[in-house]
Amino acid sequence: MKRKWQPTKLERRVQGIALRGAKKQLMRVPWDRFHKAYEDYFRWEALGLWVRAIVATEGSAPSWLSATLKQCCPGFILNEALLNESGLLAFRLHEWIHNQVLECARQEGWLDALMFYGVRDFRSQSNWAYSEHCEQEWHRRRPASYPKFEEWLSLARNYNPDQETSVANLGDVVEQYVDWKILACWLEPLLRAKIELPTAVTNELERRCPGFLGANSSACMKGSGEQGKTQRCLMAWIEDHFFCEPKKEGWFDIVRKQARTHPRYVRMEQYSKWWKKSWPRDPMVVYPSFDQWRHTAEDYVGD
Repeated sequence: MKRKWQPTKLERRVQGIALRGAKKQLMRVPWDRFHKAYEDYFRWEALGLWVRAIVATEGSAPSWLSATLKQCCPGFILNEALLNESGLLAFRLHEWIHNQVLECARQEGWLDALMFYGVRDFRSQSNWAYSEHCEQEWHRRRPASYPKFEEWLSLARNYNPDQETSVANLGDVVEQYVDWKILACWLEPLLRAKIELPTAVTNELERRCPGFLGANSSACMKGSGEQGKTQRCLMAWIEDHFFCEPKKEGWFDIVRKQARTHPRYVRMEQYSKWWKKSWPRDPMVVYPSFDQWRHTAEDYVGD
């Protein structure tokens, strides 16, 4: 029996350094700007992988591929000899994307965060898995024609060799779960403080989680100060009521894993740590609504 791989002490240290650096960079830019670049990242990554798979099979870039690159990447093909360098072409395209398309992220110091969270996203994993699949299949039998990029991208986005769930469905569920985790971040300072929840907060909870307060009022929402237990109680209730299907079908662990490394949740979690230190625990101070808190968190930029 093979032993399960475990990272070495040095590898764990390097991973920790990368994680801390990515979190710090993530807070340098408002969420809407990071999110736009984040969504663009997967399309450009897919373009590079599509090109790599084709030139790896052909040994060089066919004329139609050259024309496509000149159209969608103006200024990239400055030397026609590059088209005959199958290994170098994909690398140069990757470099061009970082220097041109993602230039703002690079100049402003959050490109590493974009890549750190991007490669952990299931969409990136699908892109890479489908690219490897294509290279293997095309090496065995060279196709009469290659799929155009949009067609290849659509196939890559839905590529899931494990067939546990569709990639599109997984994305929707992960986003929903992240929203609930952010709700828990909003509540955490109140749960930590030994005060009864404000009426506006209980009303919002009842609207979003109808029935939760009635079932858990005695232990969870009376300002006991046991915030860890209370949050687990809330998330367990949410999972049981809103994520029955993925739990029943056995792919809810994937949702949890993706949510933990989702940059929006990570960003909100980092903001929550700052908010807990700055929030005055004066019961007379009006606690912001969830929407107010979330919008402020999305716009927050730290050092």
